[in-house]
Amino acid sequence: MSTVIARRVAATPARDASQTWDKIVALLAPDPKSEARKELAKAAGIACSSIASEATKDAAIVVWGGGARVRVYCLFDEDAITGDDKNEDALPSNPTQGDWKISIPCLTEDVGWSQRKLSATCTRVFARSVDEDVSDGEKEATRTSTGMSINMAEFFKS
Repeated sequence: MSTVIARRVAATPARDASQTWDKIVALLAPDPKSEARKELAKAAGIACSSIASEATKDAAIVVWGGGARVRVYCLFDEDAITGDDKNEDALPSNPTQGDWKISIPCLTEDVGWSQRKLSATCTRVFARSVDEDVSDGEKEATRTSTGMSINMAEFFKS
């Protein structure tokens, strides 16, 4: 089973969409001079649109392929202000090393133009509907509120 790490980043009104994307990029690609940072910068418009529309409230930005799978959600309104569920801690490893990809959730009506824009400028960043998820490739797994994954079949094995 692959490791899944979740982060919850404060968004509006604590930060605007651009500041929120900058925080997410710093988490996902900690080296400011990396190729990953350049790729994520190309996706800023779509990512900011996704954040501003609150698509990232219940649908995660998902990074996979470069190590642990990372799911980033945004907190809005009172949740962003109080920060009770906020977790913006640095990741234990860099998820944008090696052969990584990222999927950004978008409102259903925005998916078409978002995909076109990203495919014209990015090779590792993709858009998907908030109604879709990126398969974790895990069967019978349950997510906890901390973002950890429990394989229930293995858990109940005697």
